Amino acid sequence: MAKRTLVASPKGIEKARYALIRKNWTQQALADDVQVASWATISKFFNRVPISYHIFIEICTMLDLDWQDITTADNQKQPPTTLAEIWQQLQSLGSPTEKMGLVLVKEETLGWSRQASSIYEKSVPLGSRIRFEINMESAGYLLLIQKDTSGKVWCFCPSCFAPQTQLNQGRTVLPQADSPMKSFQIEGVPGKEIVFAIITAEIPNLDWLPQPNDEPLELTENHLSQLCNFISNNMDCNVIYTEYEVR
Repeated sequence: MAKRTLVASPKGIEKARYALIRKNWTQQALADDVQVASWATISKFFNRVPISYHIFIEICTMLDLDWQDITTADNQKQPPTTLAEIWQQLQSLGSPTEKMGLVLVKEETLGWSRQASSIYEKSVPLGSRIRFEINMESAGYLLLIQKDTSGKVWCFCPSCFAPQTQLNQGRTVLPQADSPMKSFQIEGVPGKEIVFAIITAEIPNLDWLPQPNDEPLELTENHLSQLCNFISNNMDCNVIYTEYEVR
């Protein structure tokens, strides 16, 4: 799961130091007596080093401070506006994984079959037929988006290729069994593609989510901004991604 962090602003640190004096605490006491966090984490907080979102808020709560008044303006203002900038923000909220990726398939008399491999493909030629696999560590709702080599971003789950979004623990494959296709063909131009999986306990509260019979939706800056906000405000999201080269 991606680890979100916050960092205090210079003025925020002034307020925090004053709060310590007001409570007759030291930084060491905040760690040892109040036990809000380890000494190393407390030291990072007061030295303006990013720390866990949860711990940052807890420290502010113990000091009777509003964490939104303490955090640096960089965390709150001047949000990214271009698709590339918002994508970078999204990537900062996720963690790379080896538990999902591309699987090459080949055409046989009875249909498309998986090409046996112990690892997922990291480089595939144009024209290849592939499926995408993800190993779910727990049951949940899957939102799968892809950034292709041209820089466009698409929602593939939910879509007609992945109409089932509530999935059990274990391996799931796209296209899903009831999809109109049995595999995807790698098209476009050479470059890097990235696939993100957002796994949640409840259906994501996003009004733009495609319907099960819809074609994959091309996501705009507004879509991605909503997605980043959703992830930032839902700490139980499991956000992972993988990337591969198209040659």
